Formats: sequence, structure tokens, C-alpha cells
Amino acid sequence: MKSGFLAFFKKEWMQLWRSGKLMVLLMISVLFGVMNPAIARLTPWLMEQMAEELEETGLLVSAVTVDASMSFAQFFKNIPVVLILFIFIFGGSLVGEWEKGTLIPLLTRGLSRSVVVAVKTTIMVLLWTIGYWLCFGITLGYSLYFWSGEKMARYALAAVFPYLFGLWVIIMLLVFSVPAKSATGVLMGLAVLVVVCYLAGMLPGVGWWLPTYLMSAQTFVSEYGEAEGFARAAVVSGISGAAGYLGVVFGVERKMI
Repeated sequence: MKSGFLAFFKKEWMQLWRSGKLMVLLMISVLFGVMNPAIARLTPWLMEQMAEELEETGLLVSAVTVDASMSFAQFFKNIPVVLILFIFIFGGSLVGEWEKGTLIPLLTRGLSRSVVVAVKTTIMVLLWTIGYWLCFGITLGYSLYFWSGEKMARYALAAVFPYLFGLWVIIMLLVFSVPAKSATGVLMGLAVLVVVCYLAGMLPGVGWWLPTYLMSAQTFVSEYGEAEGFARAAVVSGISGAAGYLGVVFGVERKMI
């Protein structure tokens, strides 16, 4: 099983490199990582340029204080965009195998279906980890360079929550890949699930128990969000993610290819 895992992992990794998807992910991570502090840095200049036009309409623009909090506010604001791009790039990873029938030769040679699921999951988790923390690391580095290190530890802790949400999304993406016939079906199913979670989170006392609460990490930094709520959401994400993974393994083992 170990040799099968390593061989399939190497094949998948080489395919990602040759297809250019790995480079695209790295470019997106670097772009957003640089853009977060850049937008914060340029905000006073932009407001100054707009001041004269706004004064003509009767609006007065006061001086804008720029610090690390604005840079990280951009980070938490842009991470959902990064996650959406990640899903669009890698969302068809498993269901694409059903469409093209590329797994049949490998399975007939003795490759276990559970190994297929394990490799697909490992690859996506690894890519999300690299992309996410690369983006955060660049934002953190520029923020330390331009501004003081105040609250940096709290920003780093808050960044863990959207990362965990991304892991949960990856598992749910694989869950929908089992019954879906195409990547479009996977994306639609995942979108409906996330929207339902967001809507349910509007109910009093419910939001803390939903994985989507992890995306409100900015409130944790500003100390409006309680750590207990994020801990609950993280636990629920972990339990549902583990159950989802087992469901994927069970479903793939019984899926007709």
C-alpha cells in the first residue's frame, strides 16, 4: 500500500507541475500576499487623490491612519477569493478521474481505491497549505517591515481559522465528487452547502456551531469574536470533516467506474 501511495502521489504531483496548476496557485498566493499590504500602504495616497473631488460634493476626507491591522483586514477580506480560485482550479481533481476513466488501468493493476482517495486528499491539503501560508507569510513579512509587530501573534492565530475552513471545504468537495457526474455538479453542490451554512449562521446561537464561522476571523483580531465560538466551529469542522472523509472512502469503494 505504501509503494502504491508513493507511486500515485508522484504521478499526481508531476501532472500538476506539467499542467501548470501548481505555478498558477503559487502566482495567486504571491499576488494576493503582496497586494494586501500594498493596498493598505496606498490607501492614504488614494484618499488624498480623491479628497478634492469629494470636497466638491460637500464631503470632507480626514487623515487615514495606516497600520498592520489594515493590511491584515485586506488579507481576511481576500482569502475567500483565494479559496474560490483554489476550488475552481482543483475542484475537478477526483470527479475528473470518473469522467476520463483514467483510474481504470491503475485499479486493474492493483491500486487500492482508498489509496486514490488518500492521495487526492493529501495533494489538495498540501496545495492549500502551501498556497495559504505563502500568502499569509508574504503579508506578514511586509507588515512587519512597514509597521510595528503589535498584535502579530493574534493575527497569526486568527489566520488558522480560515485555513481550517479551507481544509473542511476540501473534504466537502471530495464528498460531492463521489455522486457528481462532472466538476460543475461538484461546485454547485459545494456552493449550496456553504450558502446554507451561512444562512443558518444568521440564526441566534447557531453560527458558532458552523464551519463558516471560521471565516469571520477578523472579529477575533478585533476582539469582538470570542475564542470559544471559533473553538466550537473548529471542532465541528474537524468531526464533520473526518466523517466526510470516511464517507468518501466508503462511496468510492462502491462506486461503479
